[in-house]
Amino acid sequence: MKLFAKLATALLLVVAGATSLHAQVFNHLGAGVGIGLNGISIDVATPITRFINVHAGVDIMPGITFNADADFTYEATQAGAPTQTIDGTMELKGDLGRVQGHLIFNVYPFPKGAFYVAAGAYFGGNKLLKITGHSNELAGLSNNGNVIIGDYNVPVDKDGNVDGGLKVKNFRPYLGIGWGRAVPKRFIAFGIDLGVQFEGKPEVYTNHGTITTSITDDDNTFNKVRDALSVYPTLTFKLNFRAF
Repeated sequence: MKLFAKLATALLLVVAGATSLHAQVFNHLGAGVGIGLNGISIDVATPITRFINVHAGVDIMPGITFNADADFTYEATQAGAPTQTIDGTMELKGDLGRVQGHLIFNVYPFPKGAFYVAAGAYFGGNKLLKITGHSNELAGLSNNGNVIIGDYNVPVDKDGNVDGGLKVKNFRPYLGIGWGRAVPKRFIAFGIDLGVQFEGKPEVYTNHGTITTSITDDDNTFNKVRDALSVYPTLTFKLNFRAF
């Protein structure tokens, strides 16, 4: 993954350097709206040369939620009795909503064609998945316990709440291919983008307490998301408009 990230960054620098040749920025201006795996996308675009367009904008993923179970543990103590480790299961909610920005260069090998190779980056929106939950059983305990996500213990607060999730790098290189002019020759044109964000392996975070390593591993839904999305696939269907 590091190799791909380096290639994406290098290609981005090469493309950016090409802007010093035959610059045509803001000769024409386009706008695009799309929908896909990043949610709703809105951006503006301009040509840099005959071969290169650049577009920048924002991607809004609505708060798509799902429920999943996770194991929890806590230590119960009683006067005159040995400490006992109590195990149980808690239902947690995952929320995929996030807002991220993008800056992407489309390189057209054939100036009159619609096929392109893309390089750029996504930034912001580093909280990939927010995880919340509550357990009455863990509320008010002196040792509040932990929820196990993968091989990590995520602490539960004094009220029995879990508040954390999975986060990724704040700057994520992008490589892709597509069809369609970011600044179309006519007033409106259809486009499609297909590529990947190189996010790195998502890390577990918490908004209170300290995460520790778990002795046991809970292969729950959240851990499967963590393992699967070190490379985030993007597929966006777009309508591109020409402003002038």
